[in-house]
Amino acid sequence: MADEVKDNHLEYISENYPTTLLRAVYVRNYTRIKEVLRPFKITPSQWRVLANLNEYDGQNVNSLAERSYTDRTNLSRSVAVMESEGLVVRRRENNDQRNILVFLTEKGHAKFADVLPSVLEDIDFVLEGLSDNEIDIFMDLLRKVKNNSFRIWRPNN
Repeated sequence: MADEVKDNHLEYISENYPTTLLRAVYVRNYTRIKEVLRPFKITPSQWRVLANLNEYDGQNVNSLAERSYTDRTNLSRSVAVMESEGLVVRRRENNDQRNILVFLTEKGHAKFADVLPSVLEDIDFVLEGLSDNEIDIFMDLLRKVKNNSFRIWRPNN
């Protein structure tokens, strides 16, 4: 992946590196998803809570933050706002009263169902022009890169 050496200087062209392109996609997607979610009066962080609880209801904030790749502080704020709006409810776990779990309410399930078509339409827009096979390959490659990025890095090994 090394760029060329010109006049004894290593040339670095950021657009030639996957991490730069991943960041560009993330930044643009975040901006766009904010606009997609605005009419529904929810934020991207709140959408991630809805989506994660729809998949695995009854998670604690740490688990939600980890599954949605969001820092715990921002996610806690989102959950608090969503609870005040009746989208989620927090309850103590039966087996461990110290652990507080977050659950979708009926209103939260309805909000998820209302927002989902617009989010899926946005995903289709981003993947436009890719065949099903290309999307499968792309997703496999992204998962591999994600898994690599979550490995523990040890210099000089």
